[in-house]
Amino acid sequence: MFRHTSRRLLPWACGAVAAAAAVGAVSRPSLVNEVPTELKLERRAPAPPSRSELLEKLQKTNQFDVLVIGGGASGAGSALDASTRGLNVALLEMNDFASGTSSKSTKMAHGGVRYLEKAVWELSKAQLDLVIEALNERAHLLYTAPHLCKVLPIMIPVYKWWQVPYFYVGTKMYDFFAGSQNLKSSYLLSASAAGEVAPMLDASKLKAGLVYHDGSFNDSRMNATIAVTAIENGATVLNYMEVKRLIKNPEDGKVEGAVAMDRETGKEYAVRAKVVVNATGPFSDRLLQMDNHPEGLPDDKILDAINKDSTIATEVAVANPKMVVPSSGVHIILPSYYCPKNMGLLDAETSDGRVMFFLPWQGKVLAGTTDIPMKQVPANPTATEADIQDILKELQHYIKFPVKREDVQSAWAGIRPLVKDPRKNLSDTQGLVRSHLVFTSKNGMVTISGGKWTTYREMAEETVNEVVKVGKFVNAKPCITRKLKLSGAEHWDANLPALLSQQYNIPPLLAEHLSQNYGTKAAQVCELFEDDRANMLPVSLAADKPTSIDYNAFRYPYTIGELKFTMTHEYARTPLDFLMRRTRYAFLDAKQALKAVDGTVKVMGDALGWDSAKRVAETKYAIEYIKTFGV
Repeated sequence: MFRHTSRRLLPWACGAVAAAAAVGAVSRPSLVNEVPTELKLERRAPAPPSRSELLEKLQKTNQFDVLVIGGGASGAGSALDASTRGLNVALLEMNDFASGTSSKSTKMAHGGVRYLEKAVWELSKAQLDLVIEALNERAHLLYTAPHLCKVLPIMIPVYKWWQVPYFYVGTKMYDFFAGSQNLKSSYLLSASAAGEVAPMLDASKLKAGLVYHDGSFNDSRMNATIAVTAIENGATVLNYMEVKRLIKNPEDGKVEGAVAMDRETGKEYAVRAKVVVNATGPFSDRLLQMDNHPEGLPDDKILDAINKDSTIATEVAVANPKMVVPSSGVHIILPSYYCPKNMGLLDAETSDGRVMFFLPWQGKVLAGTTDIPMKQVPANPTATEADIQDILKELQHYIKFPVKREDVQSAWAGIRPLVKDPRKNLSDTQGLVRSHLVFTSKNGMVTISGGKWTTYREMAEETVNEVVKVGKFVNAKPCITRKLKLSGAEHWDANLPALLSQQYNIPPLLAEHLSQNYGTKAAQVCELFEDDRANMLPVSLAADKPTSIDYNAFRYPYTIGELKFTMTHEYARTPLDFLMRRTRYAFLDAKQALKAVDGTVKVMGDALGWDSAKRVAETKYAIEYIKTFGV
């Protein structure tokens, strides 16, 4: 299995891993009376359909009920909803699942305390309805994927006496409007207590702290899990399938499918469907261009000119969008000492009036976000140095110790797809939709755009309701996603990490990581460790000549076995799929992730049969892309 790995390195590394895993286990006596447990480990479950099998199904199906274009949160959610209603569904994603906006959120499942404040001051029932809707969906997110979404207390530091009752009433209203779905009651901390909880804050300036509760989740892992769950329910879901044109009825111009190219082989597939859904997020205008073109083609003349000498950071995906009103939101990752380990911080009064979050996430601190209007939709939005400095400047107002640029371990930008209803006068500012927008074009294509991660399920339900109406699917079943457990959530229990450590003799950090990312399917990764202990090696050590062999290689729990599992069970096809989305390596520590590129390419190349030219190309692109993450 590792015949190409350095012979001198492998015995040493395997021994190091085995020794670390076995600490304290040598003289452990067996228990006479085993404690019964209800926890179930999915040890050797069959793998889902392979990519080749899904492609074969795509080619052999004469007509699907629904073709979803776009594999982000709303697209994958729509595919899952439609497939559980008994519809025959195909989903095509040009890149990878969550490769765009859906992997670059603030990682919060929330109703939005700032939206509640705006609803009160503007006496806006519509704004309040959005908050209540999101609070309800927050609870469903926690229920359907408890391994990926957790309750997170968030403290608002209060520096003025008059703000104490103001924020107290606000957080209590937040609890009230959540109703029976409220997570935990908000509470007030004294200045000294707030200082103890968050010692990095200057307690001499604090008057109090208000703590409320929201959800925190892993967005790209959630997206991949939704896609896998859709496949488990019969959907044909494929990444790296680029839609080249829409198939239109020559008589009435109705959209009847799409021609898509497999980006791995160049082969084209004509995919026909009764209803086509545009779920491409910030790129929605491109599909609408195709919808308006008589032959279903995009208008690429302007794009070709703009992207003539473009780089990863400057490539434009949509020029002069008509429906999407893009804005860039930047986040940075900092070491864990920038906020409490189990409680987030909310800066309610930044210098420019924005709300800034500082949240514990994946063992680090996530800080952001900015809100910068844009005229065009970039293919790969990146954080500028000015954006990074802006966040650091706000943070320094509250932190006692110096805030340093070198502490930034990763930085990225995502496009927030605010939308205007294209059926209305575009010059009318009232056309700007505060939430999401679902509509059907004159040619029968259903578009879903806007919204936020927290309400993805409700957005998908509304989209499929429209699909059922357009396609006249009278036999479609009712929506069941409100109570549907996602893949890996069935029988999940908070004690799973302990069981994994005991059953497979793996370190607690690794067991916790696998449990929180794969749920009950974590045991299948552990079975790979049992098959070959070399699979427990950090992925950075899989290269023929690792760039470094030191403590840093073992700081993160991303193993060769996990990489292999994501290829066979979650359709990871490139190094970036694994380093950025199946795991969050590059999001958490871009410099360290760069050192794992060679090992990732080695394992993937061996498994997928890449030649030397393909390996060089994948290595080069992965390194160039990760370098745009603030390093």
